[in-house]
Amino acid sequence: MVSLKSAKSGIAFPSDLTLLKQVFDRVCVEEGIPVGSEQAERLSVSATELFSDGEFDEAAVLYERLRLYAQL
Repeated sequence: MVSLKSAKSGIAFPSDLTLLKQVFDRVCVEEGIPVGSEQAERLSVSATELFSDGEFDEAAVLYERLRLYAQL
């Protein structure tokens, strides 16, 4: 279980950003979302908003939410 340290504080640590990018990349690959596409851009905005809102404590939660957004 991987926790994001800054989810509640609003401060982004380098390890948080690395993990956020890894989750984003995984969802893009699994959902067949091309890098640089409009859909990828929308998904990155969603990922950033989830992170900023502090609505999750674990990477697994972020992953599941991004997968749902990607399928919309």
